Formats: sequence, C-alpha cells, structure tokens
Amino acid sequence: MFNRKTNFVSSLLLLSATAGFAQSGGQQTVTVPQGSSVKLKANSVNAATFQWIKDGAAIAGATAADYTVLEGGKYNVVSFNAQGCASDISDPVVVNIGPAPVLTADLMISKNAESRAVTINDTFEYLIQVKNNGNADATQVKIRDILPEELIFQQLITPMLGFANYTPGNRTILWEISKLDNGQMADLRIKVKAAKPGIIKNTATVTAFETDPDPQNNSATDNKPIAGIIIPNVFTPNGDGLNDTFKIPGLELYEANELTIVNRWGGTVYDKKGYTNDWAATGLNEGTYFYLLKVKTATNKWEVYKGYVTILRNK
Repeated sequence: MFNRKTNFVSSLLLLSATAGFAQSGGQQTVTVPQGSSVKLKANSVNAATFQWIKDGAAIAGATAADYTVLEGGKYNVVSFNAQGCASDISDPVVVNIGPAPVLTADLMISKNAESRAVTINDTFEYLIQVKNNGNADATQVKIRDILPEELIFQQLITPMLGFANYTPGNRTILWEISKLDNGQMADLRIKVKAAKPGIIKNTATVTAFETDPDPQNNSATDNKPIAGIIIPNVFTPNGDGLNDTFKIPGLELYEANELTIVNRWGGTVYDKKGYTNDWAATGLNEGTYFYLLKVKTATNKWEVYKGYVTILRNK
C-alpha cells in the first residue's frame, strides 16, 4: 500500500539569475523577465512518476521530476509510486512573468570641422563620429545632418560602416547603419564649401531603434568661423589717399588679432597686437614682405594666416 508519509512532495525552486523570489507560508512566488524561464523540481521519496499541474489543470506530458516554466500561473505537483498511488498535492509555486527587459544603447555623437582657418569659397571637411557606449547593440541607427545655407555641399567620403547620401532638396545628409555593436565607433567625412562669412552653426543628430538612456549626447554642434577677410597681396602707400595702408577687410569681426611683418631675410619690420588697418610701411623700401596674421574667433580659438604682400609706391 502507498505510504503518503514517505512519498510527500514539496517543490524546490531553481531560479535564474534574473528571477525575483519570495515566500509566504507554504506558497512560493517567483518573478521572471518576459522571455525567460524558471525550472521547478519536485522532491519525493519512492516516487516513480509525477504530474505537474498549472492553475488546477494537469499539464499534458509533464511527468518528470522537474518542469521548466515558460508561462505565468500557479503550479503544483503530485507524485506517484510504482503502484500508482498518489501523494498529497504540493504547496503552490506562483510564477509571475515580468515585463520584457528594455534594451538600451547609449549612442554618442560628435561633429567637428577642420581646425585650419577657412575663408569664403574654401572647401573644408567635417568629421562626424558616432559611438555605442552600450549596454546593448544598437540597430537601425540613423544620423542626420541638415547643412545650413552658408555651406555648399561638395562630397561624402564613403563610410566604412553603413550608407550615406545627400538630398539637395532639403539639404539633408542621412547616414544609416543597420547595427552598431556595443563599444563600436563609426566615422563619416563630409566635404563642403564656405559660401558666407561668419560663424557657421551645424548640428548632427543620431537615433536608433533601442531606448537611449542618455539622450543628451545624441546631438552635436560645431561652430566654424568662416573668415570674411580677404588679405590683399599688394598696397600702394604713396600718399594719394587710395590704398595707402595694408587694409584687411573683415578684420573687425574677430575678438582679437596680432600682425607681424617680416622682410625677405626674416627680420621683423612691423609687429602689433590689435591691428587696426593702419600700417603704411613707413620707412620701408618697395618690395615683397611676408605677413603672419593671427585672429581670435568667438570660440576663443586662434587661427593663423600666412602670405606675402608687395609694397609699390610709384603707382
């Protein structure tokens, strides 16, 4: 005859690392994330087979000592000895299925123009870099950059990762990356031409399918000064009131400046901080001299221009 005392069933919960476990009285409760599972195991002496029960109904085919739970519900188990006698039903184990884990990918973007000085009609490059700081891979990554009117699009350098194109109608560059792995970085170079002087503000943004825990680094703005100055290569200090000084149009747009003039032997003939377009080459012979002009932009960066200027007095 079957002895219930030697065939009493209790359930032992084998938890996954992400499960939350609680016990109140004889009932055990566990919460697992959506898409995860938890294994239940029946302890029973002299048991030959088992029957697992979910929400009061026997589970077809669930007759082993353990059972992997994939759905939420209240689970019990009954064991049977070799003679087919049943044990008492076990205390319940309640399995709750929590929300699906939220995948996050912290994308960071930067955009920087070349550091060299740029004047009107010069072509220069922007470098856009996007990085996945984790903690999951980023998919359906899209980087957008709307070029301001002060820039004329020239060329996209084919990126190593993804595909990029420019739409003239809305002046938008769209760079798409199907997947950016955790920790991976990608670059895109853009060639443009400066059409107007001043500070050109250009912003690039990045998005992905996954939730981004830090949206503050999803956009990047570069402020590139475009010199309105066009430095002349000749002036005529002959006292006729026309072109008598070395005048640099647009110099007043800068926060500060320094001008140095040297002769062909490298000797300094003029040096001034805060130049105000008043150098008349007093006491100097006609000929070619070389200038070094430094200007300070609104972003407190110094830009350097080098070239030559010819002095002609008999013109």
